[in-house]
Amino acid sequence: MSDITIDGLAERVATEIPKFFRDGFDQLVTGEGEYINTGEPQGVVGRIGQAVARSYCRQYGADPAAAKFGNPVRIENACRPYLESLDSGDKAPNIIQQFSGGQCQGILYDIFYSQAVRSSQQFSCSAFGAPSDNGGFPSAAAFGPISGFSEVLTDINPIFGSNAEQRYRYTANGSERFLTMGGADMRRFWKACGPSYQLTDFSVVRRDGLADDCGSGPPRITQPRPIPDPTGPSFRFNPNADLDIDIGVEINPDGTIAVDIGTGPINVDLFPSEGGGGGGGDEPGDVGEADEDGAEDADEDGNASGCAGESQVLGGLKIDITRIPDSARQFAPGIYRGAGYIYMGVEGKLDQDFGGSMMKDGQFYLPEKDNLTCWEVQANLGYRLRVTPYYKTIEEDG
Repeated sequence: MSDITIDGLAERVATEIPKFFRDGFDQLVTGEGEYINTGEPQGVVGRIGQAVARSYCRQYGADPAAAKFGNPVRIENACRPYLESLDSGDKAPNIIQQFSGGQCQGILYDIFYSQAVRSSQQFSCSAFGAPSDNGGFPSAAAFGPISGFSEVLTDINPIFGSNAEQRYRYTANGSERFLTMGGADMRRFWKACGPSYQLTDFSVVRRDGLADDCGSGPPRITQPRPIPDPTGPSFRFNPNADLDIDIGVEINPDGTIAVDIGTGPINVDLFPSEGGGGGGGDEPGDVGEADEDGAEDADEDGNASGCAGESQVLGGLKIDITRIPDSARQFAPGIYRGAGYIYMGVEGKLDQDFGGSMMKDGQFYLPEKDNLTCWEVQANLGYRLRVTPYYKTIEEDG
């Protein structure tokens, strides 16, 4: 066996990192990536890769509005579960239906607000009344359809400024308008609720008293809020006595990252374009034929493994769960957390597929690249898996 070098290890880590951010089966089932947060990679390469992915997520969490993070939807999906494990406060994006109704064209509505929320911690204040009387605070009137209340921030401190005001932008009948509270009303509002509160719980009521049956406007999305990064882009990774290194994770303006584990920065694209060589002549949906004779059982005591025959490549693996431990954890009914470990590649060079972090009975796993020939599956403790390989025959030219 050849010696392991730090340069070779760094190259393998760079190859591993994008898998933590891949839009895989876990996101299709739960809507979010979970492996960065809950995965338990066993090898050195996987553990370093997870540490790099977590560092990237911490930096994103500290500045989620930064343009340098690339695709915000994919990054949010991949990172949010881990970020929520670091900070249980309400820092995730929220989707809120601000009020019901208000969509009848050209109808005059009265606008009320009944409560306030401190934006940083979501503490509420309802000391200034209900929509029916508005607690003596001013309301507004506008013609529908009405949508999109959002606070317009100012630099004036309402506690000290006699002319301070709090303004809210909204749309009425296609035009931008503003709802303003200031003067004595503003001072009474801050006396009742305290600093850093924003109006919320808006309601709209038809002034003519008829039924408001024209539907409701679109919800408002609150963007992710920052979570401080306790480590920064360079940190020491020392999970056990066998792994103790300094890791640097610098995010480039184009969203790629420069990873340094002691060999100098290696550039990594978290979302590389899919594709690979070979297999271009296959029909759509062609995964080959099931090799029932080559099917094997795997449990915690042994691996199932195999390779394609001559002039064949791996089309995929169908995995049936034949035994489930009493301690099994589920993401959703029938979706099991960490049921097994899956590897695909070529003889002597197998690469881990993280799809085993979430598994359902009868799931099919596709190779990440064309022309792979060998596979291996190890069941997690208490599980027993039945693995059926699929192989495709390569047509010879001529």
